[in-house]
Amino acid sequence: MSKASSSLVPKTNHPGQLEVYTKRHIVEAFGSDKTAEEMLAAFQDMEASLDVADLGLASLKVGIQLHTDGKDPEKALSFADKALKALDQDGKPSLLVSMALHLMACVNIRLERFDDSLECLNRADSLLRKLEEEGLASLEEIKSGMHAVHVELGNVKRALGKRDEALVHFNKAFKLLEMNLEKDNKELGMAYRNLADSYFLVSNIKEALPFGLKALEIHKEELDHNSVEVAHDRRILGAIYAGLGEHKNALEQFELSKKVFKNCGLTSELLSAEMEAANM
Repeated sequence: MSKASSSLVPKTNHPGQLEVYTKRHIVEAFGSDKTAEEMLAAFQDMEASLDVADLGLASLKVGIQLHTDGKDPEKALSFADKALKALDQDGKPSLLVSMALHLMACVNIRLERFDDSLECLNRADSLLRKLEEEGLASLEEIKSGMHAVHVELGNVKRALGKRDEALVHFNKAFKLLEMNLEKDNKELGMAYRNLADSYFLVSNIKEALPFGLKALEIHKEELDHNSVEVAHDRRILGAIYAGLGEHKNALEQFELSKKVFKNCGLTSELLSAEMEAANM
């Protein structure tokens, strides 16, 4: 055990002092500036001295970092499961339990275990709604969590071919995001694009167009005109215009999108196929 890692473990037998030191050390050992490897080493050093609640919090932080790294989803899932078991001891709804469920869902999506992911997301959604209904948390406190859950519910439903249901969740996520962000925030631009794509996939093409145009407007304003995000907006707009029979507009958007992708060293067989269809 290295000197640096062993120094993270508080050396005391006094219960009250141990709790204070533990919480402080969790913040230090599992901060956002730490790598997954550093967090794992700290977790191994500290695990034996953590109480159940702190074990759950530390496991959650390690699991999130492992999922962000994306190198070992099975290990990330094991820490998400450890976090959930520690945090959900009394069966009462809490934000931390919903976060553990959301993490489990995200890892399962990466592993393409969509049914498992759906089960976690539905439970997280139920817990968050219960927190608000019972006055245990305000909408302001839970709206970020609700947004994240509905985005992933939309992604899972889309992956399962349930496009109409996915659109319902993306709309809910969009409304929650609007509460948090300025109207021209680039993250909101991505939400507009997601809605445009979702409406297009359920063949509601006229409804898709204004969302696609708004996404392009925001990203052109907030990012470089030659950014990849703008190119993705144009690709979706091209598909929408083609669906509306506006082939000239479709080709214009596809050409502009293709130019940016090429400049960025990216290729898209899908884009080439869409351009051929728009030329017909």
